[in-house]
Amino acid sequence: MNVIVILIVIIVLALVLYGASYFLKKKHYHKIDELENRKLSLTEIPVIDEINKLKKLQLTGQTEKSFKEWEKVWRNIATVHFPDIENYLFDAEQATDRMKLVKAQQAEDAATKLMDDTQVSIDKVQAALKKLIQSEEENRLEIKKTQEIYQNIRKKLLTQSFSFGGALENLERRLTYLELDFTKFSELTTSGDHIEAREVLERVATDTAELDRVVGLVPTLLKTLTVDVVDQVTELKEGHAQLLAENFVFLDSDIQAEIKTIEENSEAAKSLTETCEVDEAQKMVQDIETNIDKLYDLMQDEIDAKAFVNDQQKMFEDYLTHVIGNNRKLLIEIDRVAQSYTLNHDELEAAKGIETELDTLKTSFDNFMENSKNNQVVYSVLADFFEETGDKLTEIEEKQQSINSGLLHLRKDEMEARKKLDEYEFEMRAMKRYVEKQHLPGLPEEYLDLFFSTTKRIEELAQQLNKLKVDMKEISRLCFMCQDDVTLAKEKTEEIVDSALLTEYMMQYANRYRHSNESIADAIDSTLRLFNKDYRYQEALETISTALELVEAGAYKKVEDNYYADKKINQ
Repeated sequence: MNVIVILIVIIVLALVLYGASYFLKKKHYHKIDELENRKLSLTEIPVIDEINKLKKLQLTGQTEKSFKEWEKVWRNIATVHFPDIENYLFDAEQATDRMKLVKAQQAEDAATKLMDDTQVSIDKVQAALKKLIQSEEENRLEIKKTQEIYQNIRKKLLTQSFSFGGALENLERRLTYLELDFTKFSELTTSGDHIEAREVLERVATDTAELDRVVGLVPTLLKTLTVDVVDQVTELKEGHAQLLAENFVFLDSDIQAEIKTIEENSEAAKSLTETCEVDEAQKMVQDIETNIDKLYDLMQDEIDAKAFVNDQQKMFEDYLTHVIGNNRKLLIEIDRVAQSYTLNHDELEAAKGIETELDTLKTSFDNFMENSKNNQVVYSVLADFFEETGDKLTEIEEKQQSINSGLLHLRKDEMEARKKLDEYEFEMRAMKRYVEKQHLPGLPEEYLDLFFSTTKRIEELAQQLNKLKVDMKEISRLCFMCQDDVTLAKEKTEEIVDSALLTEYMMQYANRYRHSNESIADAIDSTLRLFNKDYRYQEALETISTALELVEAGAYKKVEDNYYADKKINQ
């Protein structure tokens, strides 16, 4: 039995091993087939066709050297790489047949890596060969384009030679150099050295483009310098001479010297243009045009300034005279008001300061006008003076109006203060009559002090208002204090009267409990003492109301409501 089991186990293991070996071998055979197909794809790349095509072109020079280097690379691929790949694949297949799977894997990996490297090398060879094949066509197309530009330049120099002035000789010489480069390019192309021909082509294309740019700029620059600038300079000279004849004066500007500088710079720019240094010439032309514009603006500013001065002179002079006259009136008014009022805001000093400032402005204006008569005035400076001084005069007039408004308010404020004095006196008399009408047994000392101090303050206000020279600042202060005192006195008066009368109401209500409740009787006695002897009406009210609340809750509120209801009816 044991022998049979052992045999079965052996058979099963044998079958498993056979199956595993079969599966692994199949996997390696599949990988080898894939690598074989890839190798065939590499060998079928038509590199040799491109090599044969280039051989027919009869290459020379740098092109031939480059072609041979890449041909050598291809030969190495064909004679070394491909056989090595074949050997690796053969070794992998042999090792797989013999179940040397590790060795088979190593051979497969080596073949894969070599094919990757070979693919990279073939791609480089193909790209280089295609570039060599295309270089001739590219060179041909680009030289055609460059030659067209060259022919246009040549045509311009022949048909428009007058517009290039002294630069023509320099341009024709540069054109001759281009012809030599074209000849060299043609020779290299004919001989098959397309790489070196490309280097010449790049240089000649750059030089042709630059010459085309210069040829385009030179006529424009020369026209600007020989026509436009000359005309403008002539116009500036004539305009300046005319302005001088009309007695214009230019401050800090020597226009003749600046015109001469423009002429000198124009000649320098023209020389640069004739030597084809167009970038530097163009920069100088821009500076020349900027300076010309500045001179035009300078002269135009003076023309505009004179027109402005002529238009504004009368108006300005009238305004200045008006403000000066206002200040004289203001000083007179300050003097008049100062006889009746104390001035607390330095009105006189402010008006005198304005007078000094106006005298300075008047002197400056008179000097300008005198210089204008003598043809020694710069109109732009005078125009600026008119504008700046006009703003100052507006500010001064606003100050004058502010001071004058303050003076006018002094009388108004005095009348307002007198009106308030009458009101304060009336209110104090009314309070006195109101208190007397209540027939109170007496008044608290602090209330009398408040009443008499308020009366004294009102008397002080009256004394200040009756002075020959009224100080409205002091009067305003007293008015505010009197207002506060009178308000407080009214509040205290109402408080005393309400406390006293409400106490009487409370005592009348409490009398119903006087004979039945001892605490009420004692409270009434204490209240009468506080009321009739000490005149402490608020304490008297608190004493009787507290006792009454203990006997009858809510009694105080009931009596208080009745009191204020009666008070409202009697008012």
